[in-house]
Amino acid sequence: MKIFCNSKLIEKETIEEVFEPGFLFGWGVYETLRAYKKKIPFLSLHIDRLNRSLELLEIDKADLDFTEKIKQLLEENKLEDAYIRITAYKKRDSTGILIYTDKFGYYQKEAYEKGFSVAVSPYRRDTKSPFSQIKSLSYIENRMSWFKAQKAGKDEALLLNQEDYLIGGARSNLFLVKGKEIITPSIKSGAFTGITRQLLINELMDLHIRIKEKELTLEDLYDSNEAFLTSSLLEVMPLVECGSKKIADGKPGSITAKVLSQYRKFCCG
Repeated sequence: MKIFCNSKLIEKETIEEVFEPGFLFGWGVYETLRAYKKKIPFLSLHIDRLNRSLELLEIDKADLDFTEKIKQLLEENKLEDAYIRITAYKKRDSTGILIYTDKFGYYQKEAYEKGFSVAVSPYRRDTKSPFSQIKSLSYIENRMSWFKAQKAGKDEALLLNQEDYLIGGARSNLFLVKGKEIITPSIKSGAFTGITRQLLINELMDLHIRIKEKELTLEDLYDSNEAFLTSSLLEVMPLVECGSKKIADGKPGSITAKVLSQYRKFCCG
């Protein structure tokens, strides 16, 4: 059986996997994480979330030793500081697994010294959807938000929910510093249950830094003393500008720097 693909007629069997439900309908989930000197911090937390998400999508859990396979890939590809993506998707008769690794080179020292700028996404998150808390392959809302931000010359997009409360970034969680408190959008508002987000909440509490989860607006962001974004890839990235408005003095703040330092000690040893 021949098919048309990118201006050529080819045998269907050569790209058989593309015809599985995971690819045709975005029926699956993914996780992205980092390796530091071949060490993979928090891998078990990512796999736990992956499996919970698969259960929600009624996809069978994968019978795979992820630690072994990822370490094998790092060795095979001669990688130490690496980007890792795990994709799990629905096949007609089983669960498909794709693991991709590459050299990590996304965010250099200069990015943390300069800080990120963001645009506000025109799309709203439906917080009542049961799928809003999984990293689904049906990622178009987040991807288009980020894409529009990129076209506007920004690094990331901020999303709001249907009541105009901040959720966080298209690919990150959001934290604000106001006075002696650190505040982050609540899960009730639609904030994604990011692993780095929760690790920081736990770690900041252990350091006796006051942290709150609550509903936040754009005005809260504009009035904050500092702001930062978090994810497994970003770690803790200063946020210095939203649209055309600077946050505080438009420079990375001292508390953000301390949180980044603490996170790196926590995950890298």
